[in-house]
Amino acid sequence: MSKVAIYDATYESASEVVETAFKDFGVNVENKRVVIKPNIVGPFSAKRAITTDPAIVSAVVKAVEAREPAGIIVGDNPGVRGYGANRICAEKSGILEVCDGHYVNLSEEGKSVPIDSRFTHRVTASRTFFDADFYITLPKFKTHMLTLITGAVKNSYGMLVGGQKAAIHRLAMSCESFSEALIDIFQIRTPDFVVMDAIVGMEGKGPSSEDLRDIGKIIVGDNAVECDAVMAEMMGLSPSYVPMLRIAAGRGLGSINLKEIETIGAVKPIDDFKLPSKMMRGPFGHISWRLLTQLMTSRPVPIEEKCTKCGMCEEHCPVGAIKLGPYPVVDPAKCISCFCCMELCPQSALDVTKKVKRYRGRVRY
Repeated sequence: MSKVAIYDATYESASEVVETAFKDFGVNVENKRVVIKPNIVGPFSAKRAITTDPAIVSAVVKAVEAREPAGIIVGDNPGVRGYGANRICAEKSGILEVCDGHYVNLSEEGKSVPIDSRFTHRVTASRTFFDADFYITLPKFKTHMLTLITGAVKNSYGMLVGGQKAAIHRLAMSCESFSEALIDIFQIRTPDFVVMDAIVGMEGKGPSSEDLRDIGKIIVGDNAVECDAVMAEMMGLSPSYVPMLRIAAGRGLGSINLKEIETIGAVKPIDDFKLPSKMMRGPFGHISWRLLTQLMTSRPVPIEEKCTKCGMCEEHCPVGAIKLGPYPVVDPAKCISCFCCMELCPQSALDVTKKVKRYRGRVRY
């Protein structure tokens, strides 16, 4: 039976806590090829708390090394600057220096793999995930403007190489369809172990906002879906409200009912945790959110005092909806509200419109 454990932790105590977790879960990687995947969104410093903290990565690397594996690879596929700055992103985040020489540019090892999906029949993913005997994912406790949460399941999106991420966004443009695509991708190689950085989390307009929250936890489990269900509950969000978790549960990939999940440690909702939309709270929150977003949508707008006009948002918009003039201008006829621009902006210089707008009656979520 799968289980999820919630440990009290600080970044200073991360190594001790992770070692305890490895023992509690009986992690055995002796003579196995292990891949460790942190969440490296882009070239963000650790203090921004957008990426997995280096202390968590270091702790997991040390715990694996102590168990005599056949080999260790640490890496991710951050989708920034033409997908050619993998090592720069790892260095900027502080992750490169704590990997003990195990960091690898996964973008250089693409492999075309079949996928059971209505959106595409094949994707290009990093070969490392399929060659490994044991896959450890290190997600961050964060919200997300499109998918509501970013956690263990969505961290597997980083298996995709290069422009594949943008391609999937173009094929699956709504919250529901993109969530379905995420689960399709997640299923091609599910993680064996989850160590989630919930020491400092992110609330509000994630996954690259400046709204940080001291939580003081490390969430560990052997089922990514159930770890995310616990995370959602801690955010004050019913897991059944999250499309990708609902889809995953429907496919038998894990339970999202907390009564059916074996948990170690208390699963307590965080007081006044800010969700991506205020419509999500209350007994009618989910119904209102789904109804209104069928008619309305929010779009990115620049915060001019922060914007450096670097052009990253324009370069990486999957549908070409952004042009600099001189600040980012969004074409509402093209925008699919995926919020990739917000996720990748190095200055967090994009916000969402304060007033939602009708757009041709199209369903965005």
